[in-house]
Amino acid sequence: MSTVQQPKRNRWIIAMSFLLCTLLALISERLGYPFLYGITFTFTSVFLLVGLRLFGFWPGLLAAAVVHTIGTQLMEQSLFHYIGLLEIAIVGLLVRKYPSHLFVCDAAFWLLIAAPLTYLTHVGQYNAMGTDLILVTSIVAINGLLNALCADIALQYLPLSRWSGIARDWRRSSSLNRVMLHFSVVCVILPFLLNIYISSTGSFKEASRHAEQLSSSVASMIGREYMESRIRYEDNKSEATLAYLQSLIAKHSSALYTITITDGSGTVIPWNGSIRNDTSSYRINKALSNNLQLLIPVLKEHPLHISTWHEGKFRYASSIHDTGLMIHIDIPLHNYQYYLFNKYITHFIYLITLALFAALVAFFINRWLGRSLKRLAEATNNLPSRLKQEDLIEWPSSNIFEIHALISNFKQMAVNLVHMFGETQKNSERLQAQAYMLGQSEEKLHRLAYYDMLTGLPNRLHFTKHIQDMITIHAGNEHKIAVMFADINRFKQVNDTLGHATGDRLLKQAASRFAETATSFDVFRLGGDEFVFAGSYTDVAEVHNMAEQIGEAFSKPFEIDGMPLYLTISIGISLYPLDGEDIDTVISNADIAMYSAKEEGDGCYRFYKPKLASVMTEKMHLENGLYNALQTNQFSLHYQPKMSASTGKLCGIEALIRWQHPELGLIPPDKFIPLAEQAGFILEIDRWVFREACRQNKAWQDAGLPPICVSVNISGRHFFQGNLIEMIVTALEDTQLSPEYVSIEITEGVFMRNMEQVIETIQYLRKLGILISMDDFGTGYSTLNQLQRLPISDVKLDRSFIQGITTDEKKSSIVRAIIELVHSMDMRVVAEGVETDDESQFCKELKCDELQGYLFSRPLPAHQFEALLAGSAA
Repeated sequence: MSTVQQPKRNRWIIAMSFLLCTLLALISERLGYPFLYGITFTFTSVFLLVGLRLFGFWPGLLAAAVVHTIGTQLMEQSLFHYIGLLEIAIVGLLVRKYPSHLFVCDAAFWLLIAAPLTYLTHVGQYNAMGTDLILVTSIVAINGLLNALCADIALQYLPLSRWSGIARDWRRSSSLNRVMLHFSVVCVILPFLLNIYISSTGSFKEASRHAEQLSSSVASMIGREYMESRIRYEDNKSEATLAYLQSLIAKHSSALYTITITDGSGTVIPWNGSIRNDTSSYRINKALSNNLQLLIPVLKEHPLHISTWHEGKFRYASSIHDTGLMIHIDIPLHNYQYYLFNKYITHFIYLITLALFAALVAFFINRWLGRSLKRLAEATNNLPSRLKQEDLIEWPSSNIFEIHALISNFKQMAVNLVHMFGETQKNSERLQAQAYMLGQSEEKLHRLAYYDMLTGLPNRLHFTKHIQDMITIHAGNEHKIAVMFADINRFKQVNDTLGHATGDRLLKQAASRFAETATSFDVFRLGGDEFVFAGSYTDVAEVHNMAEQIGEAFSKPFEIDGMPLYLTISIGISLYPLDGEDIDTVISNADIAMYSAKEEGDGCYRFYKPKLASVMTEKMHLENGLYNALQTNQFSLHYQPKMSASTGKLCGIEALIRWQHPELGLIPPDKFIPLAEQAGFILEIDRWVFREACRQNKAWQDAGLPPICVSVNISGRHFFQGNLIEMIVTALEDTQLSPEYVSIEITEGVFMRNMEQVIETIQYLRKLGILISMDDFGTGYSTLNQLQRLPISDVKLDRSFIQGITTDEKKSSIVRAIIELVHSMDMRVVAEGVETDDESQFCKELKCDELQGYLFSRPLPAHQFEALLAGSAA
């Protein structure tokens, strides 16, 4: 609901509540309870006082004016309506000053104003000071006080303000004394008023029955004597007849009543006393029976038209059988006044006495109960603070079980609070200690979150936040931002050959050099051997200079356990906003440029160019196609021969994988094998290659071709992530190829990473009869001393040693030394990459065992190599 609709809704509820309160007052005015002397007991002022208190002075006065104006038109006792209107006006003014003393204000009004005004008004009317007037005044005052009490109780204990839609709530908490007073007075007044009402009704009925019995007896005797006299007024209206009727009335007359006889037209025939049968000055208040009525005189000359109940009379009317004459007997009410007055005055004395007694009892009960409760309230005032200050608490005592139990509960609660305060103090001390530790932990977490634990450099998360801050700071000025990705070349080989501990020490030294070199740029470590530099620049020449300085940081070798390591780095550079409008694009482009620099050569840097993105896209395309290639048989094997250096004949073959991409055509291994290593597909590819090479070799043997050993390259991951032995055994069993016709080529780095595990696996394979060859020997970091521990059959010299061997004396000397050393350990030497006759002749002179290269044949598909194999057999 909107804020505009809410006040409108509240105003509507308040208006409806005001109208309802006024309507209930009108209903109460109409439905009053009749009491003695014509006084009517009403509860009109209950609703008017409630309305006055809820809605304010002027709305309350308006409701009173409406109700009493309508009441004046409905009832004849107008004086009481004017007193009710005056009550609302005066009490409303008093309540403004004393808002919580409604009953006291109304009681003061009735005792000081309304009751004297009622009494004096009647005295002025009748010039009398009768006790009946005191009774009438008392009844009216009690009616007003009872209404005020009911209104005060309703306002105190009912949520009228919430029901009426009024936001404020001016009710105060009630004291025990006030509650007891309300309870006691209500318990006394309501039953007594009900008793008075029932008693008054019974007493009045008793008086009316007595009057009717008396009148009926007198009327019966008069009628019987008249019938026995045989004198008929209808037949003879002479003086004698009238005299007879007069004597008959006189005979039965009494001071208690008057007798009147009327004819059929209502004319009084004889009459006694001074009272005529004039009903014009009386009104019929009530028909008590078929023959008896209550007549109340009306003083028309009085401007307020007040009824005078004590001057009323019972009128009994009875007809004389078959004569047309009516006997009227009037019995004044004052004959019963003393009887009725004594009963009422006795009741009112009892009422007042018991009300005072109830108030006194309530006072003493409240004092009896309240003393202990008050002392308990004082003892428990601000109890937690006092217990903390270790104040002595004086607990009260009581003979009342419930209060004694309450005091005991508070005592126990105090004990528990003291214990809780002690625990809280201990917890507070622990929390302070934990807060201190938490502060230290937060600092550690911050370093863990934003700094690399190995090198101490800011990490990837810190880098991302730093770049975003730089973009915000330099937005709109002439400074631009450069991001450089640096990757240590051949760091993986260092990890594989020298171990991760050495790699970690190398990273620490590299980070230290970067921090010292890149003074104008911030350096971060993203993970592994990837470092990134970020800084602002105004001229691109500044970026060139910074890239060169970073590259020169690797010009000196790293010292690890006294061993020098010569490494280089590749740097990719991306500029903001030239190479991207958002940070993610700039970082991605720097990464692309770094891979381009790595491919072009060691120790160089490259700026991002849009065409580099297409190259990376191609790599991603190839990487995503590897899985599909395995599923759809896109791979195939080519075979390259190995030639015996001594005989020049075919002595072995090497199986080399090729990928026939449906869109990109034939893809060489150097393009997709590294991708397969990174993506984790290399295990499945090696499994397929080994099985296919065994199958094809067995097929050639079954076709009658000479048996020959086939070499298969195996990734080092099989030794640490895959089950190499199971793969080889399963493939040999499935293809039925003898193990002696299989050779496994493993790179040098595999042996250096976890030599004991690798040696154990190789020894098992050697027992099966499988040959083991170390591929690309000389490119890693193994020592010749470790070579003698390896159970391998031959060593393949990397082609980098063979190229230029005829012209480079140092290289030829190294190769000669390696060959001699390998031969001394009963291993064979295979020279790969032989492309010229001079290289072939030189290798023969150095006594290489086998030669492999383009000089003899390029790798051929199976059907072409089959012809070559068949020709060698011939």
